[in-house]
Amino acid sequence: MDFEAKIIIFLQSNASTGWITLFQFITLFGSYLGFLIFFAVIFFRDKRLSVVFVITFILASIFNHFLKLIIMRDRPFVTYSQIINYGNEEGYSTPSGHSNCAGLFATFLFYTFLTTTKSKGTKALCGIFCVLFPLLIGYSRMVLGVHYLSDVLIGIAEGVIFGLIAIVLYKLIQKRKFLYNR
Repeated sequence: MDFEAKIIIFLQSNASTGWITLFQFITLFGSYLGFLIFFAVIFFRDKRLSVVFVITFILASIFNHFLKLIIMRDRPFVTYSQIINYGNEEGYSTPSGHSNCAGLFATFLFYTFLTTTKSKGTKALCGIFCVLFPLLIGYSRMVLGVHYLSDVLIGIAEGVIFGLIAIVLYKLIQKRKFLYNR
């Protein structure tokens, strides 16, 4: 049996019905509910960056979908009968779309607070949250039996990379526009 499948089986064997319900709720924050919340936070801090965030979210989601079609890896519950599908997901597994979104959300949120907050304590708390949030979303996806560990890690990396590229491009455009207006 695959090592990653053993992880999921272990996680599910130690999860009660209450924990499963909690993780079904937590996983919502790695999808459109999380998008709406993070969009609102970024919008109230930096309206221009919120536009970049929306465009990046759309592009990262499309890219993620095409990667799934190229890789075509079955979900864990399809391959291993011992794994239960608590997430009611269909389609392919790699990379995790929820983890992709969580990585993207965390990257934009961290950048937003890094550039708009002066308090070192707030920046530190935001940094801790931005590390733990994608990991928690990924953990929930594994407990729900819909993603392998590698799916989660690839999804988080994909989201962070998309976020960093978008922020760098945003800063370059801002700098060029600033220089152009002089």
